[in-house]
Amino acid sequence: MRGFVFWTAFLLFGFQVAVGQLIPWLTDEQARDVAAAAIHSAYPQPCYSTYRNERLEDFVLSVRTNPLSGDHLNNSVYFYRVASDVCEYVVEKDGKHILMSQVSMDCCEYGIVAVDRAMGKSYWFAGKEKAAVFKEFVRDEQLHPDSSRPTLFIALYLDLVRGENASKELTSLGQLRDLVQNNFQSAYSPYDRDNVWQRKFDRWWRRFRARTPQLKLETTYETTEDATVVLGYGFTGFELTVPRSDHAPKRTPEVFQWALLVRPDGTIEEHPSKVIYSSR
Repeated sequence: MRGFVFWTAFLLFGFQVAVGQLIPWLTDEQARDVAAAAIHSAYPQPCYSTYRNERLEDFVLSVRTNPLSGDHLNNSVYFYRVASDVCEYVVEKDGKHILMSQVSMDCCEYGIVAVDRAMGKSYWFAGKEKAAVFKEFVRDEQLHPDSSRPTLFIALYLDLVRGENASKELTSLGQLRDLVQNNFQSAYSPYDRDNVWQRKFDRWWRRFRARTPQLKLETTYETTEDATVVLGYGFTGFELTVPRSDHAPKRTPEVFQWALLVRPDGTIEEHPSKVIYSSR
């Protein structure tokens, strides 16, 4: 947990030339401030929590056109998950400085922010603009599909555009079963107060397996003349709220097949998903 300092000077920090020498890349602490500043523009709060995601950073390095910067790795991009925080801060009121406190009870998750430490530029992957932000990010960072089976590039896209959760790409029945079970338990028996969920889950799973006995949950890649078609599977369950209410769960759980068209320049087109199984 840490206080938030709004440093607008960092928006241009890191890529200008001074006295013939490049200014050093932003440090981790400075990059966190840039990430927080991106959120502050839309949700002004005195402080945020920033959690670094080094796995995404490794993905970026693996799909760069320019993986080297001089004599070292071009790992200029840091990723942060930004959330609300608890902190104390000072404000001025009637000419006096007053100590204030912000109390957060797991209020808000603001999503992933990428920060280019060389340019001081941030990319906030949130809302309906995720795909557009990803396109800009790919162009600026000179990223490209890693092969005719662009597994790392697709993994980066799914994390940043589809969201960081296990349901974005299903690769086994065991993974799917765990997702469905957890979703039914949270929807029908929140806080482990009873076992109502078990009967409902068992019925859903039996019907699903009876109707899709030959289903293999794996991501496939088909190369065409000018692109790669990627097909994978996902799951969307009941819509859950925090804290859980006593109202009937909303939405219908579905297993679906998603489709992406990946072009050599890194452009990705999402095709309509195909529902494999849908039932309450």
